[in-house]
Amino acid sequence: MNPVQLVRLYTLALCVWREARNQSALGMLLVAQTVENRVRDPRWPETYVGVITQPWQFSAFNKNDPNALLYPGEADTEWPSCVAVAEAVLAAPRPFTTANHYHTTGVTPAWKRDDKVVAREGAHIFYTL
Repeated sequence: MNPVQLVRLYTLALCVWREARNQSALGMLLVAQTVENRVRDPRWPETYVGVITQPWQFSAFNKNDPNALLYPGEADTEWPSCVAVAEAVLAAPRPFTTANHYHTTGVTPAWKRDDKVVAREGAHIFYTL
Protein backbone atom coordinates (compact mmCIF):
# COMPACT_ATOMS: atom_id res chain seq x y z
CA MET A 1 0.00 0.00 0.00
CA ASN A 2 1.44 3.37 -0.98
CA PRO A 3 1.43 6.45 1.32
CA VAL A 4 -1.65 8.02 -0.33
CA GLN A 5 -3.62 4.80 0.09
CA LEU A 6 -2.54 4.61 3.74
CA VAL A 7 -3.73 8.16 4.39
CA ARG A 8 -7.09 7.37 2.77
CA LEU A 9 -7.49 4.20 4.80
CA TYR A 10 -6.43 5.73 8.11
CA THR A 11 -8.51 8.89 7.65
CA LEU A 12 -11.63 6.98 6.64
CA ALA A 13 -11.19 4.44 9.46
CA LEU A 14 -10.69 7.28 11.97
CA CYS A 15 -13.88 8.95 10.75
CA VAL A 16 -15.80 5.69 11.16
CA TRP A 17 -14.28 5.18 14.60
CA ARG A 18 -15.17 8.67 15.79
CA GLU A 19 -18.61 8.81 14.19
CA ALA A 20 -19.89 5.24 14.48
CA ARG A 21 -17.71 3.00 16.65
CA ASN A 22 -20.75 2.23 18.83
CA GLN A 23 -22.91 1.26 15.83
CA SER A 24 -23.42 -2.03 14.00
CA ALA A 25 -21.14 -3.13 11.18
CA LEU A 26 -23.79 -1.95 8.72
CA GLY A 27 -23.98 1.43 10.48
CA MET A 28 -20.21 1.80 10.22
CA LEU A 29 -20.31 0.77 6.56
CA LEU A 30 -22.98 3.38 5.79
CA VAL A 31 -20.92 6.13 7.44
CA ALA A 32 -17.81 5.15 5.46
CA GLN A 33 -19.76 4.99 2.22
CA THR A 34 -21.24 8.43 2.87
CA VAL A 35 -17.70 9.83 2.99
CA GLU A 36 -16.74 7.91 -0.17
CA ASN A 37 -19.81 9.24 -1.98
CA ARG A 38 -18.83 12.79 -1.12
CA VAL A 39 -15.27 12.25 -2.36
CA ARG A 40 -16.74 11.16 -5.71
CA ASP A 41 -19.20 14.09 -5.89
CA PRO A 42 -17.89 17.42 -7.30
CA ARG A 43 -19.88 19.36 -4.69
CA TRP A 44 -17.36 18.34 -2.03
CA PRO A 45 -13.55 18.26 -1.84
CA GLU A 46 -11.95 15.48 -3.87
CA THR A 47 -9.90 13.97 -1.05
CA TYR A 48 -10.86 11.99 2.06
CA VAL A 49 -9.06 14.45 4.32
CA GLY A 50 -10.79 17.35 2.57
CA VAL A 51 -14.25 15.81 2.88
CA ILE A 52 -13.87 14.61 6.46
CA THR A 53 -12.29 17.77 7.85
CA GLN A 54 -14.53 20.21 5.99
CA PRO A 55 -16.00 22.45 8.72
CA TRP A 56 -19.36 21.41 10.16
CA GLN A 57 -19.70 18.28 8.05
CA PHE A 58 -18.66 15.43 10.35
CA SER A 59 -19.21 16.49 13.94
CA ALA A 60 -16.45 14.31 15.39
CA PHE A 61 -13.94 16.51 13.55
CA ASN A 62 -15.35 19.84 14.72
CA LYS A 63 -13.16 21.66 17.24
CA ASN A 64 -15.95 21.86 19.82
CA ASP A 65 -16.77 18.13 19.70
CA PRO A 66 -15.23 15.94 22.44
CA ASN A 67 -14.47 13.22 19.86
CA ALA A 68 -12.18 15.61 17.95
CA LEU A 69 -9.38 14.91 20.40
CA LEU A 70 -9.88 11.15 20.61
CA TYR A 71 -7.85 8.48 18.86
CA PRO A 72 -8.10 4.71 19.18
CA GLY A 73 -5.65 3.14 21.59
CA GLU A 74 -3.58 0.05 20.95
CA ALA A 75 -6.09 -2.14 22.79
CA ASP A 76 -9.21 -0.54 21.27
CA THR A 77 -11.58 -3.37 20.35
CA GLU A 78 -13.57 -1.31 17.81
CA TRP A 79 -10.60 -0.06 15.75
CA PRO A 80 -10.05 -3.29 13.74
CA SER A 81 -13.72 -3.25 12.66
CA CYS A 82 -13.43 0.39 11.59
CA VAL A 83 -10.34 -0.38 9.53
CA ALA A 84 -12.05 -3.40 7.93
CA VAL A 85 -15.08 -1.28 7.00
CA ALA A 86 -12.84 1.42 5.51
CA GLU A 87 -10.96 -1.22 3.50
CA ALA A 88 -14.23 -2.70 2.21
CA VAL A 89 -15.54 0.68 1.04
CA LEU A 90 -12.25 1.67 -0.58
CA ALA A 91 -12.06 -1.66 -2.43
CA ALA A 92 -15.71 -1.88 -3.49
CA PRO A 93 -16.30 -1.76 -7.24
CA ARG A 94 -19.57 0.12 -6.68
CA PRO A 95 -21.15 1.99 -3.74
CA PHE A 96 -23.07 0.15 -1.02
CA THR A 97 -25.45 3.12 -0.76
CA THR A 98 -26.09 6.47 -2.42
CA ALA A 99 -26.14 8.34 0.92
CA ASN A 100 -24.19 11.58 1.11
CA HIS A 101 -25.63 12.93 4.38
CA TYR A 102 -26.54 11.48 7.76
CA HIS A 103 -27.34 12.61 11.26
CA THR A 104 -28.01 11.02 14.59
CA THR A 105 -31.59 10.46 15.62
CA GLY A 106 -31.15 12.97 18.46
CA VAL A 107 -30.85 16.01 16.18
CA THR A 108 -32.96 17.60 13.46
CA PRO A 109 -30.76 19.44 10.95
CA ALA A 110 -32.18 22.16 8.71
CA TRP A 111 -31.33 20.11 5.59
CA LYS A 112 -33.37 17.06 6.72
CA ARG A 113 -35.75 15.76 4.01
CA ASP A 114 -37.91 12.76 4.86
CA ASP A 115 -38.42 12.01 1.16
CA LYS A 116 -34.64 11.59 0.71
CA VAL A 117 -34.02 8.94 3.40
CA VAL A 118 -32.16 5.93 1.97
CA ALA A 119 -31.33 4.05 5.18
CA ARG A 120 -31.86 3.96 8.92
CA GLU A 121 -29.40 2.05 11.03
CA GLY A 122 -28.83 2.29 14.74
CA ALA A 123 -28.62 5.90 15.84
CA HIS A 124 -28.21 7.29 12.29
CA ILE A 125 -30.52 8.29 9.45
CA PHE A 126 -28.95 8.44 5.97
CA TYR A 127 -30.01 10.62 3.03
CA THR A 128 -29.19 11.21 -0.60
CA LEU A 129 -29.42 14.95 -1.21
